[in-house]
Amino acid sequence: MDHIKKAKEHESHGRYDDAIASYLKALEADPKNYFIQIEIGNLYALNNNFEEASGYLRRAHRYFPDNAALKNGLIFCLNAIGNDYHNGKKYELAEAAFEEALSFDTMRADILYNLANACFAQKNYKKALPLYQRSLAIEKSADTHNNLANTYRHVGNFLKAREHYVASLSLKNNTHTLVELTHLKQNICDWDKLDEYQSTIANEVHNKKGKVSPFTVLSMPNFTASQQLNTSSLWAQQYQLPAFKKKNRGNNAKPVIGYLSADFRQHPLYSLIFDVFKHHNLDDFTVKLFYSGFEEHSAEYKNFRQLPFGMHEVNTKTDIELATLIEEENIDILVDLSGFTQNSRSMIAALRPARFHINWLGFAGSLGYFNHEPVCDFILADEYLIPPTEENNYAEKVLRIAGCYQPNISHRPQLKKIKKVDLGFQDDDFIFASFGQSIKISQERFDSWLKILASVPNAKLWLLESNTECSNNLWSYAEKQGIAPERIKFAPKVDYDAHINRHQIIDIFLDTFPYNAHTSASDALWTTCPVITRSGTTFASRVAGSILTSMGCEELICQSEEDFIKKAIYLATHRTELNLLKVKIKEKIKTSDLFKPALFTQRLESLYKSLLSSGYKNT
Repeated sequence: MDHIKKAKEHESHGRYDDAIASYLKALEADPKNYFIQIEIGNLYALNNNFEEASGYLRRAHRYFPDNAALKNGLIFCLNAIGNDYHNGKKYELAEAAFEEALSFDTMRADILYNLANACFAQKNYKKALPLYQRSLAIEKSADTHNNLANTYRHVGNFLKAREHYVASLSLKNNTHTLVELTHLKQNICDWDKLDEYQSTIANEVHNKKGKVSPFTVLSMPNFTASQQLNTSSLWAQQYQLPAFKKKNRGNNAKPVIGYLSADFRQHPLYSLIFDVFKHHNLDDFTVKLFYSGFEEHSAEYKNFRQLPFGMHEVNTKTDIELATLIEEENIDILVDLSGFTQNSRSMIAALRPARFHINWLGFAGSLGYFNHEPVCDFILADEYLIPPTEENNYAEKVLRIAGCYQPNISHRPQLKKIKKVDLGFQDDDFIFASFGQSIKISQERFDSWLKILASVPNAKLWLLESNTECSNNLWSYAEKQGIAPERIKFAPKVDYDAHINRHQIIDIFLDTFPYNAHTSASDALWTTCPVITRSGTTFASRVAGSILTSMGCEELICQSEEDFIKKAIYLATHRTELNLLKVKIKEKIKTSDLFKPALFTQRLESLYKSLLSSGYKNT
């Protein structure tokens, strides 16, 4: 029996490897037989060996350029190769495969979509944008509308992004897209139908449906701590973690602490954690950093890299590779400083590659449950942040630190004398400010700010500039409520020193709710600016209260929106009391623990030592 007959017989019985072997022998005898090459290519494809398949089909296509079936088979293989590379985060190789596939047929909507996704993953939004548009012109798709909307968001065209999210939802009712639209509308302070969207999302969480980003719900006014826990747990369940067999741990000469974050760069985290790293007692501890973000040229990124511990770049590592690295470094305590935020690798804790895992600082809530077990062993908090009555709303065991859970760097810019007129205000303007991200500005809180402005005629509201749509929406909303738009000003983004310096012209800092100020609250207090906050029951709604409690300024914590409004108006109209409060804050800066990172680090290290000697065993 000749080789081709043997091959066909093997193929008929599903023995593809044997069939390939026989065809290869036949090809040796007739190397220019392109029909045999097609058969080999098809068999490799059936075996999911698309790299080998594409080689044979590519050679055959050169000889039969008009064979539609051959061309489609080659496109299929190249598309599969691209998808494999994309799933393995090898985006440049994925892009090359999709580009080649597209060269054979420029009108394939699916290939255009996949190529756009590969470009998007590389942050090449300029290239991704027209590819998504071309794909949509060929075939209407909810997914393509959604991803095009994401791309428009990244290039700052929020109105186009909103348009395409809405178009996506008109084609397919998708929770993920609804969450993205809701998040966008929060970012531009477009509150139309927002209550309806948030209610739908809450119902989806309640019914355990859909994929809802835990970070998004932190700023939703009506989401309870229990609902946030459920959101995190549902989000965690989408992950398919690899099997990871832990090895027997060796004992370290001294405890090894690992810190995992996507934010060892120009990020608010720097102002919180950097001095903790500087003050770590390296005689008692070994410290390792694991960075899941991207390389950048900022001074902060360079400073993190120059710390004496060294920093592992892990953004391209698979889950199993990262877990193996953490295990090989023999980490006793792995502290996750990102939680469910961009580029984080928080789910690695569910594999338990370290002895203990702690959720701290980067995410204002619980990481939830994965397969009925907590994603993380502990959450680091303080007495104010998580009252005992709320502990059941956290999957983690609560690990409490004395004082405030939030550290701060001690070295901050020296204030340079500046006048209100230098920053576009009048000397007699009373300046209320809030420098949080626009997503934190809820409609209820903005209504409160407008009521305060209405009661303090010479007052101005100073907000951090976010985007043009946000500014226009807030001005328009204020005008409809009878507040002149010129009474609301926006502070441009400036470097850190200039940002801190401009705080000195602020009379009162008005906190956001339900997502409180974190770093920005500490920044304001550092400049002796009073921070008025309202505390709720969620982690995110109690952060500013925790900071103020540690400063001994509990009188600035309100328990209702009405109290918040009254306190702001009272202090603005009673300058003597306000000035006395500023004097008090100035003294508290010297005596409070809030700006003493060395003391904070000592307390943190004591917690680590207690935990390691406790006999607690993770699962």
